[in-house]
Amino acid sequence: MGGPCRLKAEAEKLATKAPDCTDNFQVRPFNFDGQEWQSVEQCYQAQKFLDATFKEKLRLMEKGSGESDSQHGMRVWSEGQRGRDLRPDWEAVKVEMMYRANLAKYLQHGDLQADLLATGDAQLDGAASTKWVMKSGKTVGWSLWNGLIQTRIREELKPVSAQDSDLLESLRKQFEDYLVRQGGNQLPIPGAGSEEMPLQEE
Repeated sequence: MGGPCRLKAEAEKLATKAPDCTDNFQVRPFNFDGQEWQSVEQCYQAQKFLDATFKEKLRLMEKGSGESDSQHGMRVWSEGQRGRDLRPDWEAVKVEMMYRANLAKYLQHGDLQADLLATGDAQLDGAASTKWVMKSGKTVGWSLWNGLIQTRIREELKPVSAQDSDLLESLRKQFEDYLVRQGGNQLPIPGAGSEEMPLQEE
């Protein structure tokens, strides 16, 4: 689900709206796994399914005249609930998939990288969104993971000398632990992971 993250500086009591780049519904075309997508949400919804025809139907859902990014995102999300041929390991790979779709968008848009980096070290929390129950019985949701995804990518986009290595290691471990605890991936996960990111200059 979409909606910009919330931004909270350490000295502030109330969170403010983070840049639009932190919204999965933002329409900014990018390439992922050899195809063009209009938004992170569109790409994410399509990756849930093995049926190539249905995936292509989702991919071809372009923003209509007079339609807002949010309206387009909700239309894509709604269509994504209709698919049948779900990846057998989807509950395990969904968080990594959302991360990789976001990463692809940022790597292809320098202005969006600048917008995210301009948030400094402020806490990024995801907007209110859907939740699910893990195999452990713990309830988690996108309000948590969207914030972690944006925080991780923000740190990875910094020059190596400016990165908080402890924070980055902790974030990457959370993603790895989620994947493992949910049973791991049974099929390849498309898209570039952080290990394939170009090295930042010192």
